[in-house]
Amino acid sequence: MKNRDAEKLALARRDGPTCFYCGRTRKNPLGMSIEHLQPRAAGGSNRLDNLRLADTLCNKLAGRLSVAAKLELRAKWHAAEGL
Repeated sequence: MKNRDAEKLALARRDGPTCFYCGRTRKNPLGMSIEHLQPRAAGGSNRLDNLRLADTLCNKLAGRLSVAAKLELRAKWHAAEGL
């Protein structure tokens, strides 16, 4: 098992294997990336309460936005997907 796989599995158990941003469910959470709500560059931690699963592309598009901006982006994407 890779270093972050245990974290990905714990996040999938907590939230389901679903992208935090677009809301799409994935069969294998190990292929997803780990998103920091509060970016590490802004003092965010690696604690599970700061982490979410995200598709790699969605995670890159969110970049180092603030938590508020990430939540706004998520709401827009969910609305577009009809979630």
